[in-house]
Amino acid sequence: MGLLQEIKVPLLAVNDTTLTVVDLAFQSGQRVKKGDVILVFETSKTTYDVVAEADGFIQYLCEEGRDYQVDEIVSKIFSSETEIQKATATEKYDGFQPAVIQKNISKVTDWEGKTMFSLEAVRLIESLNIDRSVFRGRDFVSRHDVEELKGLNGAANKKTMQKPAAAKQNKPALPVDNSKVIVEKLSSVKKREIEYLSEVQSTGLTSTINSIVETEGIFVHLNRSLKYFKNSLLPVIIYETGRLLKKFPALNAYFTGDGIAYYNDVNVGFAIDIDKGLKVLKVNGSAEKGIADIEEDIMMLSNRYLDDTLKIDDLTDISFTITDLSSEGVAFFRPLVNMMNSAILGVSAIDEKLQRCILSCTFDHRVTEGKQVAIFLKELKDRLESYRAKHHSYSVKEILCYKCNKSLEEELSDVGFVKSISPEGKEGYICQSCLKGF
Repeated sequence: MGLLQEIKVPLLAVNDTTLTVVDLAFQSGQRVKKGDVILVFETSKTTYDVVAEADGFIQYLCEEGRDYQVDEIVSKIFSSETEIQKATATEKYDGFQPAVIQKNISKVTDWEGKTMFSLEAVRLIESLNIDRSVFRGRDFVSRHDVEELKGLNGAANKKTMQKPAAAKQNKPALPVDNSKVIVEKLSSVKKREIEYLSEVQSTGLTSTINSIVETEGIFVHLNRSLKYFKNSLLPVIIYETGRLLKKFPALNAYFTGDGIAYYNDVNVGFAIDIDKGLKVLKVNGSAEKGIADIEEDIMMLSNRYLDDTLKIDDLTDISFTITDLSSEGVAFFRPLVNMMNSAILGVSAIDEKLQRCILSCTFDHRVTEGKQVAIFLKELKDRLESYRAKHHSYSVKEILCYKCNKSLEEELSDVGFVKSISPEGKEGYICQSCLKGF
């Protein structure tokens, strides 16, 4: 039967044009069964298992720890070991040359036939303006071969390679004294995070505008609508932001290089980092959902994050991001715009004494301008403050003694409670018994 399955690097998210192979479950030539996990990819936000679609024998065309481009062939399943041997004998002419085979054949220098190049090698050769004739005599040229040539010193290197004037200079690594420090290698997830956050910030064309939201009495009525996140502004901020982004499409967009791409849908993402790495989780269709539905989505996605069961759809097509650091007690911060976004909203902690919090919106000047962001923040502030219960009257069940937690309804005297300041500096009430020391 021959070839049963051909595994290519999938496009899991628009941000991930390359994926890292982090686990090979078998050895090349081993038998696999339908349904077996045969290899694992790592994206910028999660991992992805590749499953065998048929019983057969696996041939790996990749290595653990290496990055591979979308659509590059990384593995095949054959009906027999003999078919693997036949494929190995001929695959040196394949554009997707397996790295494990390259080690043995890419150094041939007396080849008289046509030299074949991997796609990665072609991209690198073209970016460096290298003359392909310098590889004459080799049967196959991989990216590694090109990188080796690029690192050569002397006249031959100068003659065969011409660096484009517009090419970016790599920043030299800082010196390391191993006797004084311990160096820990960056994970591929962290590298991608740096890459995506640098995409917008590196232009120097980002700014941050801040707005103060008065929060006194904001949870009196709001908490009655919240099931899981009482005293949290996140559900209502996602709710109101989703609706406002319909009015401010430039904040629901991104810079393409020579134009602006506006998202058709509003999918607000919220950042989460609870000892499992930073992730941005998507509240799908944010502009069409109510506060209760958004709260349910936040809880569901947070549980998936903790259980390591996030789906690709939970992490992709996010059009605007919110970073809520209110639970960390952060008074003020400047959030960073992610790749393929034009803005991000930061939520600080509520100052209990001043009864207010700060919203910070960082934006990409290539897509929008400060005036529009200022108007957006003003409207968001007004919407949030509309939830405040101004001059509200509390029910006798809601007023509690801060010391014994007895409600005013349970107070037997006809005097009532005394308004006071608790030892923590918060306004509250104290019953007559606690006030008199009983």
